[in-house]
Amino acid sequence: MKAISRFIATLVLVSAGSNIALAAEAEVQPQPIMINNNGIAFSRMEEGQVIAYDPVAAFDSHTVMVADCSAHKTDLQGVSWCFASAENAQTFVAATTESGQNKYIPFGGGHCSLGLAFNNLAARGDPRTAVRVGDNLVLNGNFDVRARFLSATETNMSNALKNFETGIAEGKLID
Repeated sequence: MKAISRFIATLVLVSAGSNIALAAEAEVQPQPIMINNNGIAFSRMEEGQVIAYDPVAAFDSHTVMVADCSAHKTDLQGVSWCFASAENAQTFVAATTESGQNKYIPFGGGHCSLGLAFNNLAARGDPRTAVRVGDNLVLNGNFDVRARFLSATETNMSNALKNFETGIAEGKLID
């Protein structure tokens, strides 16, 4: 009987220790920072106003379109995404996987891709600079920065991805 009691006590302690370890691990797992303005992703501030843009138009049509948040908006990954049309909003929702991944979400969470390439984890991307690079919607801080990024796209994408992943793992990304 004592052996069974000790076994159960040991099992409870091991289980408790595992749960504590899992809880601690869950707390340490950082989440990607999504650049946003007042909760609106793929946006920028102009004269104190949030201007939202349509990520589906940027990705599919290579067009920068101002979005209408009052008419076409959905929430994903803790922020709101706005669209220029109901069709684009539906396309975005349909592209969202069960895990919350979506090809229309800008690479690097909307951070400036050249900034990420040079390990500047605070540089914000401007949706007006959106350009599709392979299967990624890439943003940069301004058009001059975008030109610099595109002058060595492959190297910059590789460095940006590595620095973004490291920044997430180390909890160093700044929104």
